[in-house]
Amino acid sequence: MNMAIRSTTMWRNSDTTRPPEHRPRVTSGQRLSQALFDRAGPLARLVRHGETQWASATFTGARHMFVLRFHGAQAVEHAELLTAAISDDDITIKGALIAELTVTRFTQTVLPEPEAEIEISVLLLDQ
Repeated sequence: MNMAIRSTTMWRNSDTTRPPEHRPRVTSGQRLSQALFDRAGPLARLVRHGETQWASATFTGARHMFVLRFHGAQAVEHAELLTAAISDDDITIKGALIAELTVTRFTQTVLPEPEAEIEISVLLLDQ
């Protein structure tokens, strides 16, 4: 009978033989990015994302700036609908409050192929 002996390390004060799984902390900015992309849909592509720390006498947070590009006639139509409909009430972020969400720029080209670019500014406050 061939029995393989497995060497396992027991962790101090634990019955487990494996270290606990390390999960990276997800920031409120990453949650905002994901929520914005969920709202923008699969036709949106990220061109740029910037984050600047923000503070007032009573609040802290960050101002985020996203530039999304939409390529193709169907995508441009979706970008127009998103621009008209998106508001700070559309997106909720655990542990944060969206104080302001503004479409600061919308550019559209028709030739050689339809394309739109949206710049969205978001003020995200820590709770």
